[in-house]
Amino acid sequence: MSAEALAILLKRPVSEFAREEIIRVDESETVSNAAKKMKERRETSVLVTRRGEPIGIVTEKDIVYRLVAESRDPNRVPLKQIMSTPLLTIPNNATVEQAIALMAQKNVRRLVVIRDTQILGLITRMSVVGDLRSQIAPLATLEPRKGSQCPYCGSIFPDRDALSKHIDRTHIGSGLLEGDVRKW
Repeated sequence: MSAEALAILLKRPVSEFAREEIIRVDESETVSNAAKKMKERRETSVLVTRRGEPIGIVTEKDIVYRLVAESRDPNRVPLKQIMSTPLLTIPNNATVEQAIALMAQKNVRRLVVIRDTQILGLITRMSVVGDLRSQIAPLATLEPRKGSQCPYCGSIFPDRDALSKHIDRTHIGSGLLEGDVRKW
């Protein structure tokens, strides 16, 4: 993808990437019940509500770090004890570039997309980066004796997994997600 095409892509509104289906769960529900809903719907997060109004978010990472790693009982711990709050929001007309910069600045992977005060959906780092990755270049060029070559910098890696980690860490993680598009 050319630099011009990437610039156009980064200027697209976040509303194009936002998923409208969001699981909403009351703050008093147990982590176990929320996790079951996440599994049923194949989602990685839930919005936590109080009297129907969103007040926070719980992600798989929150469950692992704030519950499992602390040996807490998911059948007894309510969501309000492990949720991330306040919700980080972004206006529906903000650009993908602005969303990526905010995610990097706040060290989060999800933003709630809003219009005025109404929640329209959820944008995730993977929904943006996954789309960019698919449009920029094939993941790898395999060379029989050398291994996998990075299509961005030419570095050689022993296998596709190592290459994928390199691309995520070097060209996506500390490039695009931190606002430096020069690496593309």
